Amino acid sequence: MKQFRRLVIFTIIYFAICLVLIRVAGHALSGKETNNRTAFMNRMTAQIRETKSTDITEVSKDFKKSDVTDDIEVFYTEEGGLLASLGGGNNSYLWPLADGDGNTEGYVLFSYDSKANYRLILLAYLAACACILPFVGVLIYFYHNILKPFREFSEYPEKLSKGLTTDNLPETKNRFFGKYVWGMNMLNDKLEADRKQIDRLLYDRKQFISTLAHGIKTPVANIKLYSEAIETGLYRGGKADEKDAEIACKISKNADDIANLVGGILNDPGSLRTSFTPSFGNFYLEDVKTRLCEDFENRLKVKDIPFEVSIFGNPVVVSDFEAIMRCLTQLMENAIKYGDGTGIFVRLYRQDDFTFFSVCNNGVSLTESEIPLVFNCYFRGSNAEGKEGSGIGLYEAKSVAKALGGDMMMKAKESQTEVILYIPDK
Repeated sequence: MKQFRRLVIFTIIYFAICLVLIRVAGHALSGKETNNRTAFMNRMTAQIRETKSTDITEVSKDFKKSDVTDDIEVFYTEEGGLLASLGGGNNSYLWPLADGDGNTEGYVLFSYDSKANYRLILLAYLAACACILPFVGVLIYFYHNILKPFREFSEYPEKLSKGLTTDNLPETKNRFFGKYVWGMNMLNDKLEADRKQIDRLLYDRKQFISTLAHGIKTPVANIKLYSEAIETGLYRGGKADEKDAEIACKISKNADDIANLVGGILNDPGSLRTSFTPSFGNFYLEDVKTRLCEDFENRLKVKDIPFEVSIFGNPVVVSDFEAIMRCLTQLMENAIKYGDGTGIFVRLYRQDDFTFFSVCNNGVSLTESEIPLVFNCYFRGSNAEGKEGSGIGLYEAKSVAKALGGDMMMKAKESQTEVILYIPDK
């Protein structure tokens, strides 16, 4: 945009210089015309002094029509009203009339038609406009085919890096950005494939850890039982040996340590949680609506899915804008994936001390028993059969919501599902 502004400034300066040059040229032409008129006025003044006649028939033969006066008035010094007769026109010339001895005996007032001069200047301005129009056309072409598309594409890499979009850029016939769009879409496909691979690896890791932990629990419990039996002298007829009891106590303590570690692994799904630190700032609810429309409106139009974003008021929200968009993007992706394609409706509003972001879609809903589990890591509902996914999306979105001081909840009916993100006002 800075280069475009520089180009606009250069165009304005160029146009101003053209106008100045044309103006100077007009004055030069006007000066030439004035010289011709001066010659005519000298000839006519001499004729009036000698013949007392203002007949311009003979004199005008030697001059162009534009150089010949429209009107001649002669005023002698003994006559009055000279100043009243001048009229103040800028194309009138007052010429002294002298006798043979050089004494001023009156004045001659020459009046000219200035239309020819104005036409000349107007023609020069039109010529300048004709010269500048191609340059303006180049600027318009440059803006619409380079700057405007680039401004739209410039936000895409940032969204990719933050995982805020999975959509490819729309194909374009623009020869300046065709290869760029193709390359960015390849990058997006690669990142999406990598994300799915990472989700699968995380799932396998979780399954491995869970299986291993459960496999360790039973042997550890047995070791603890045997150590307690040795410590109490169960295998010596109820008489405990002091040395054996000391060793058994140490074995029991180590078994407890292993059991605590295993319990921590099983009870802490947070080991898979995405690291996130909020960056708070101010924004309007209207900004959220604009971003959602930019990211999903065209995509849903292609899929022929009705899409509506309703906003009630436009309060200032103090939170992490990108984090909220990250959560809403996940909710929108789920609405597209699990909905029946008959409508997705988003509502943005403030109520009491909270700001709410609701995403509602039509389609097969979850059962009541499944709703409390939808935000668990790796949980997939009964409506996920045949659809790609890993069960991490809502879990991570809820984690982000909690990091913002809010939370998520789901409401489900027979043919409609609504997920609500809410955050407190700061």
